[in-house]
Amino acid sequence: MILFQEALSRLGLPSAQLVSYQQIISGEVTLAEQLTPTTIVRIESPGKSIETEHDLLRLGADEPDPEGERYERLSPSTLIYEKGRLLASRQWYLGLSAILRQIASSVPAERMMNRPDEILLMFDKRRCHALLAQHDIAVPQALPPVYSYDELMAALQERGWSRAFLKLAHGSSASGTIAYRYSGKRHQAFTTVDVVEQAGELRLYNTRRIRKLESQHEIARLVDALCHHRLHVEYWIPKAAFANRIFDMRVVMIGGEPMHTVARMSQSPMTNLHLLNQRGDLAAILDRIGPERWQEALTTCKRAASLFASLYIGVDLLFSSDYRYHAILELNAFGDLLPGLLYQGQDTYSAEILTALEGRKVCSTLTH
Repeated sequence: MILFQEALSRLGLPSAQLVSYQQIISGEVTLAEQLTPTTIVRIESPGKSIETEHDLLRLGADEPDPEGERYERLSPSTLIYEKGRLLASRQWYLGLSAILRQIASSVPAERMMNRPDEILLMFDKRRCHALLAQHDIAVPQALPPVYSYDELMAALQERGWSRAFLKLAHGSSASGTIAYRYSGKRHQAFTTVDVVEQAGELRLYNTRRIRKLESQHEIARLVDALCHHRLHVEYWIPKAAFANRIFDMRVVMIGGEPMHTVARMSQSPMTNLHLLNQRGDLAAILDRIGPERWQEALTTCKRAASLFASLYIGVDLLFSSDYRYHAILELNAFGDLLPGLLYQGQDTYSAEILTALEGRKVCSTLTH
């Protein structure tokens, strides 16, 4: 939020008033009472605040799940702080859904930079993938829901797949991700998850260190544990490589147009920058892709963004290993955090503010 406030200051605008998730959940602040006729509302990511995470888990504990009770549920009384521990992500999502519905009922849609219902859609990888596929937008093939390692293997073998990406349906920043492949009796998985068995309980922890597993038993145990959090499974498309690293792209769409783009370089299947990966030489990579294929990819990004009324969306875009094919991996509701990256002299936040101030018609022209 500091970077957004700095962008407002650079543009000669007053600082934004901050209202925390905790203040809304507790009832300390009534959002509707904070609005003026000219207020524009920006919803920030819940972020890495353990207090907010626990508040959302508590809120989600009382929310009914339309998919039944197959996923992990935690009692609010048992929540304790453990750095990096993966806690009941489906319950967290139900809590987020409740608070965003409350925000949506308090703020007119045209006053919002990003729409609560669309944030929830992008935080549900299954639903978001299905929406893009429904509109013939290039995405990796996906499996139907699986609820165990055995179901995963049966589905992979039925389709003749030897590799897949497993993601938490409600995760972000590669949380709870596995890149899995096998050939005969050889199995290999790359993951951002550490597993600790304590007092007969399996505990999962997010880590920046990419682990490589080669024991099928260990992989199966991890997959079974993650299935309690709701998984989305896609075909693992081998990514293009440049300068001895694979890469994909984060393209920030603002007002329906591609603006800020960064190439994310990695020596592992996970390219997220917070995993200590590097930004690549964008100009050199675009030269390798070629202008025609790059424009085709940007057209795909525009088509995806046109399905949403939100002012900005972060698109994760890959090119296949032969550079001939592209696909959208994910859409990110809060995918605009790219410090120091400029487009026409503006960072992402300045560009968003200027686009919003050009007129609220920006949002209305993108509704579907």
